[in-house]
Amino acid sequence: MTDALAEPPQRVRAVVLPDGRRFWLKRVERLSGRLRLQKGDPARAFAAEREGLHILADAGLPVAGVAAEGPDWVLLPDAGPILTEVVADPGRSEAEKLAAFAAAGTALARLHWAGMAHGRPAVRDVCWDGHEARFIDLERFRRATRAGFWQAADVVMFAQTAFTAWPEDARWLEAALGAYALSAPEGAMGSVRRLAWGLAPVGWLAAGLSALRPRSRELRAVGLTLARLRR
Repeated sequence: MTDALAEPPQRVRAVVLPDGRRFWLKRVERLSGRLRLQKGDPARAFAAEREGLHILADAGLPVAGVAAEGPDWVLLPDAGPILTEVVADPGRSEAEKLAAFAAAGTALARLHWAGMAHGRPAVRDVCWDGHEARFIDLERFRRATRAGFWQAADVVMFAQTAFTAWPEDARWLEAALGAYALSAPEGAMGSVRRLAWGLAPVGWLAAGLSALRPRSRELRAVGLTLARLRR
């Protein structure tokens, strides 16, 4: 660990202990002027993530947790592969992959019942260890009203990133949405539908830009996401 901290800073790097245990060292991101304008203050994002990790862990919610920390770094225990890696793994059965996404939907519902929002629960920000789904990358974590705007936005973000990754295969997303709907706070899915309808101008803009950038998976995913979540 001391050796890792002494090396040139990276935002995220793996740390493997002699006994084989794997951790992830996260540090304050160093950004150029242009990227800083685009992504915001990295120190503030790091502080928000640290706060979110502690709050969720203290509440017994599904998060990677903090094994150790310092002024500008945190060490997270490995929580398993992210969902995109789960789907890409040929050694996993369809049933196991569906179980991973159902667990992700349930985990997001638990977070929402606790009055919180992840802020950006992309499919790459959820880990699966074979038993439980846990959240990482909490730079946009916030407290939120149950079944309110920010919690609905969590669902939209998850669906958008799922359609970006698998535009022709909604099995994984449907498993997550089904589990979320069963466990989410009352009125949550209604809030998601209202937000999806309210984002109609975004859909129109994405459709127009798609004509200029027909290979953009992100733009194509906008229409797929809004159509699915309006149902």
